[in-house]
Amino acid sequence: MNKLIIGLLVVAAGTGVFFLLRKKKDPAANSINKGWIVGKWKTGAVMANDTNFSKYSFDFQENGNVIRSLNDSVKADTSHYEWNKANELVWKEKAADSTGKIYTVLKLTADSLQVRATDSSTVLFTKLK
Repeated sequence: MNKLIIGLLVVAAGTGVFFLLRKKKDPAANSINKGWIVGKWKTGAVMANDTNFSKYSFDFQENGNVIRSLNDSVKADTSHYEWNKANELVWKEKAADSTGKIYTVLKLTADSLQVRATDSSTVLFTKLK
C-alpha cells in the first residue's frame, strides 16, 4: 500500500513539473514586452471602411497617446491606448473614456505588431525605421 501511494506521488510530481516547464516554453503564456509598442508603425492591411488605412502611420507614445497621421500630413488625430489585465490592447478615443475597442495581441516584437479585434479581423503593423 505504501509503495502504491509513493508511486502515485512521484507520478503526480512528474506531471506537475512537466506542465510547469511546458508553460514556461509557451510564448503565449508569458507576458509580452509592452515597451516594444512605443514608436512609429505603419499598417499593410486595408480596412473595408477606410481605403486610406494602409497609408496612415501610428506613433505609439510612452504616455499612452497614439498619434495617427496620413502620410506626412500636418493634420493628425490623437487617440489613447492602454493595456488591460489580460495583456490586451485597449484603444480609446480619449484617455478618460471608460471603454474602448479591445484588441488581442497575437504578436509583438521589436519590429512587428499583429492584433486581432473582437470581430476576428487582424491588423499587422510594421515598425518604421
